[in-house]
Amino acid sequence: MGKKKRRTDHDDVIRVPSKKGKETSKPRKQQKKFQPPPQTRQIEDSEETPLNPYDELLATMKGDKTNAEAVSSSDSDNGNDEKDEKVLNDEGFLDYDNVDEMNDAVSSDSEAEQDGTDTSPVANDPFRRHFLIDLEEGSVEKLSKKKENWVKTELTVDPVGRVSELCCPLLPSGEQASTHYDVKKANVKKKLVTGLTLANQSNMDGDHIKNETQSFVYSVISQYKDLCFNERTPENAEDLRMVYCLHALNHMLKTRSRVVSHNTKIKLKKEVVDEYRDQGLTRPKVLILVPFRESALRVVNCMIKLLFGDGAQFVTNKKRFYDAFGSSHVVKSQGKKPADYDAVFAGNTDDHFRIGVGVAKKNLRLYVPFYSADVIITSPLGLRTVIGAEGDENRDFDFLSSIEMLIVDQADVFLMQNWEHIQHIMKHMHLQPTESHGVDFSRVRFWSLNGWAKYYRQTIVLSQIVAPEINSVLSSFCCNFAGEVHAMPSTFKGTISSIVAQMSQIFHKIQVSSFQESVEARMNFFVQKILPQYRESVMAQTLVFVPSYFDFVKIRNYFKKEEFNFLPICEYTKEKMIHRARTLFFSGRLHFVLYTERVHFYHRYRIRGTKHIIFYDLPVYPHFYSELCNFLVDSVQNNEHVTCTVLYTNYDALKLAAVVGSERAARMIHSDKAVHMFVTGES
Repeated sequence: MGKKKRRTDHDDVIRVPSKKGKETSKPRKQQKKFQPPPQTRQIEDSEETPLNPYDELLATMKGDKTNAEAVSSSDSDNGNDEKDEKVLNDEGFLDYDNVDEMNDAVSSDSEAEQDGTDTSPVANDPFRRHFLIDLEEGSVEKLSKKKENWVKTELTVDPVGRVSELCCPLLPSGEQASTHYDVKKANVKKKLVTGLTLANQSNMDGDHIKNETQSFVYSVISQYKDLCFNERTPENAEDLRMVYCLHALNHMLKTRSRVVSHNTKIKLKKEVVDEYRDQGLTRPKVLILVPFRESALRVVNCMIKLLFGDGAQFVTNKKRFYDAFGSSHVVKSQGKKPADYDAVFAGNTDDHFRIGVGVAKKNLRLYVPFYSADVIITSPLGLRTVIGAEGDENRDFDFLSSIEMLIVDQADVFLMQNWEHIQHIMKHMHLQPTESHGVDFSRVRFWSLNGWAKYYRQTIVLSQIVAPEINSVLSSFCCNFAGEVHAMPSTFKGTISSIVAQMSQIFHKIQVSSFQESVEARMNFFVQKILPQYRESVMAQTLVFVPSYFDFVKIRNYFKKEEFNFLPICEYTKEKMIHRARTLFFSGRLHFVLYTERVHFYHRYRIRGTKHIIFYDLPVYPHFYSELCNFLVDSVQNNEHVTCTVLYTNYDALKLAAVVGSERAARMIHSDKAVHMFVTGES
């Protein structure tokens, strides 16, 4: 017989070598097959009709655990009859196939004791301090109301900037944020500390994180507080990814150690007590939302580094994952693009994907079914297609019922994709499951049974910009009893200083009394006050920049009705029509071009021939303002007449500050004057 071909690290599944095979010169000790206790065998061999989820829950609460235990010990994935060889199935976090796995469970138990997961005081471990607290009904009522009565603290933290923290006055708030944080304070698993020192070597000083941004972020999220961090940049993106992957893995390994420890104790005591309630209604605990496949690839690579360090990597479906998420078939963009564009659109930029990940002490499993997964990495679009809409037949969102950690990375990119997907996902978090999905109700935490899981969920939002929509994720959908922290720059210098063309810019303030009123008021002001000035032939080659697609549709319809000489360029315009519009505009045969922010985000077109710009609204990305104004450089050098007009309201204060600077924006918002002028490019 020929030799067996050895598997390499590039195979789909990296397996531990089997103990079966050729006999070696050294005799092996005979191993006995693990036999479950008689009581467990009796439960598994029973042929009682399973109860429905509600009756199952009632039976558990009354003390009749027979059916509940039967559900947790069923093998839903494989459907085999070897139940006598298993203690728990995939729904119960671990299968005991042989004595080796039983020993692994015992070692996990001892590891948990060494790391302090189960033995340290609750006050010393953020994980236990957060998830072992049973909220009282009065506290839940306080959390359900608006956060107006919460205690707010503001401070300046270098080099982060302005930090504001909200804490519920009736509940503990944990430790203060720090820029020199010791990972031991968060009781991080020793395995992960070792991986962190190797993967994050340049940012470590022993067990301390010396990178100030990393240290600040981890000091907040390790206390299970919500965080909205509005200072993500291409430069610190990998540093931030490292700390939130560390936090997510530490959370999952602690959860697993606790469950495995309780499984062993239950086997010895042959009963389930309230102390062993350690699970939710469904298994997934961490949800990570990222915009592109490349982002998901980097998250998984970061997890592999933290879990395995320089050692052997036991990753299932590794080759399949790299084939699907790698960048081998990516077509590079044409022309020279800005550095921030290359950073965002590096690698595979497909935005429709989802993948379940199983986390264990010795391996990482990819492409795990959602109900057997610990971590779900997905794009908003990929998850939206699973959740579906009202009335859809094949829709599923039960797996979101017990999410304990939500990470939203590159939230600013979601504004350019479809922010409605984020809102739709948030509305489907922690809803009551329609099926039991094999859960053992005797192991479900009381606060999860009470429907209070949303008060325990931590939400981490990372963004490059400050935007009301992003801040509303925490204010509208989050009520974590541990509190929340917002971090943003102390002051904005303003991207207006990056304009190289010598030109004047006129800012018009539109007076409105409410945000809802601003939509119609802006359109009326644009039609009645601005457009008449730009309809003359001397104002030809005017670029109208419109951030919102809905505003774009309104203006386009008005231009068609009034028979303006224009062409639109938006995210839905075909490439052939875009080329035609740019050619006609450059040659002066087109008076207006309507241009959306989303098409500029995805393509960064340079609209040559632009002599006049109207900003119907300020851009979401502040550096787009200077980019578009620099379209006028050629016209300025040719001594041609150029203009720039900007519309804003009092509700655009954040965007205005990012463009003109914090001090100027404050004066413009509170000034009685309706018109302000800036001149740039002067020596």
